[in-house]
Amino acid sequence: MDNNIMNRKKNKMIFIAILVLYTIFMIFFSFFSQKIHKNRNLKKFNIIIYPLSSNDHFINEKLIKRILFSRIEKIEKKIGQLCILRMEKQLNDSPFIKKSEVFINVDGTLNIKVLQKEPILRIKNGNKEYYLTKEAENLELSSFYSSKVILAKGSFSKEEKKHLVNLVKEINSDELLKHQIISVKKTVSNLFILIPKIGNHKIILGNLEDFKSKLNKLKAFYKQYLNKVDINQYQSIDLQYKDQVVAKKR
Repeated sequence: MDNNIMNRKKNKMIFIAILVLYTIFMIFFSFFSQKIHKNRNLKKFNIIIYPLSSNDHFINEKLIKRILFSRIEKIEKKIGQLCILRMEKQLNDSPFIKKSEVFINVDGTLNIKVLQKEPILRIKNGNKEYYLTKEAENLELSSFYSSKVILAKGSFSKEEKKHLVNLVKEINSDELLKHQIISVKKTVSNLFILIPKIGNHKIILGNLEDFKSKLNKLKAFYKQYLNKVDINQYQSIDLQYKDQVVAKKR
């Protein structure tokens, strides 16, 4: 009986000793591996830019590298010299970047994922021009890329900008309207006018309230008359009145 107890204690002590040695080894191995990894040179980049398609980007790989590194011709950095949080902050401080993610693979690849801000319209107010994003935020123009979006002319309040964004989203969701409406104009009397691509007429939207039903009336009018009559004979198409479209000829 005593021998069995002694053997169990002995086996337990051996197990604990092995466990301690294994833990020490793993800590040493982990420390040594991290040290080797940090001393490895940065080998390559994997940069992904979302979400604009057809390579229509406010930023490119070269601009991203320029944000992160003082020299982009020959980047010589060790992995241990890189601070991921600082790099993400540098990217997120760019006016054209909504969010970024940076991480390093074990093979020394620096992965950079960038989510761009998306312009939905361009505003021109006197000499001042800027974009409006899908979140109704102001976005400065880029010297690198010009986005082909609807132009809105006038001075707009914060609330009007939100309505404009929703208006343009509705226009862009319709195959007919997104190819026909090219501009929005706010008059001195605070009326909103749509400018078409085809036809020398103006579309009087009035205020931005209930714009969906107004656009539906415009679509019905175009489907009935656009390819059947000379649309240039009309001076204006007024959508302000309930359940009707008032088309004024020249």
